[in-house]
Amino acid sequence: MNFFLEILLNGLLSGGVYALMGLALVIIYKSSSIFNFAHGSLVAFTTFLLWQLIVGWHVPIWLAVPLLVAFTFLVSYLVQRLVLQPLIGQSLMSAIMATIALGEFLHGAAVLFWPGPGRMLPPFIGASRVRIGSIAVSGEALLNFAVCSVCFAVFLAFFHKTRFGLAMRGTAEDHMLAESEGVSVSRVFIVSWFVAILIAAVGGILMSSLFGISFEPLHGLGMKGLAVVIFGGLESIVGAMIGGLVIGVVESLSSGYFDPYVGGGSAEVAPYIVLLVALLFRPYGLFGYQRIERV
Repeated sequence: MNFFLEILLNGLLSGGVYALMGLALVIIYKSSSIFNFAHGSLVAFTTFLLWQLIVGWHVPIWLAVPLLVAFTFLVSYLVQRLVLQPLIGQSLMSAIMATIALGEFLHGAAVLFWPGPGRMLPPFIGASRVRIGSIAVSGEALLNFAVCSVCFAVFLAFFHKTRFGLAMRGTAEDHMLAESEGVSVSRVFIVSWFVAILIAAVGGILMSSLFGISFEPLHGLGMKGLAVVIFGGLESIVGAMIGGLVIGVVESLSSGYFDPYVGGGSAEVAPYIVLLVALLFRPYGLFGYQRIERV
């Protein structure tokens, strides 16, 4: 029983980071109706950049973090002005292909600037094990879950309580109507991408504190957000939260119970099997909106 509870709790803690990855995708989709396939590359690139600032260039962390935030805003501005704005009026597929091209560009840049084996960020807290009753969990995993919870709370407060959050909600409902009411849709797009990329950076940094910095795992972490939002619903923040926790638990349980029989790797497959089964019954995700169009 203790073994089950331990892997269940570890799955929930990992699921918090997956939920954060899903939130980043939902933010962009709700504001611009674009599915961001560059998300995995953004997770990896921003994490590598923080490593370069702190370890490669010996920038103190109190300065490195604001520099990363400034870089994130610059990237979001350039994406809007150079990638998405020229595609206004074009097919949605053009914008999706643009995000794929952006992801491949960042992938190539990461391989070019940071080749070779993985890297490690300096530990923010000492490695520790925390006991909750008879269950032992990683102190870093608990900290990661707490940070993810704070990020969710801050975003929800911003989204529902601020004037700009209201503009984002209006833009998510109807771009043209929001523009007619005086909302700068371009500015909303820039802020949406900024928040999404910043969340991607936070998620990558949190996971790298546990497993190190390597492109493929970080890229896989970002792309796992795709499974989260498809499972929970492309436009649902609550769906991203619950979908991330479910994916984390399924991954942990399959790793604990099936890996000894199949030799490992079941954690990479099981979430997508659950996703496929769920989509058979809920094609729009658990909390997705079924859109009916008249022709």
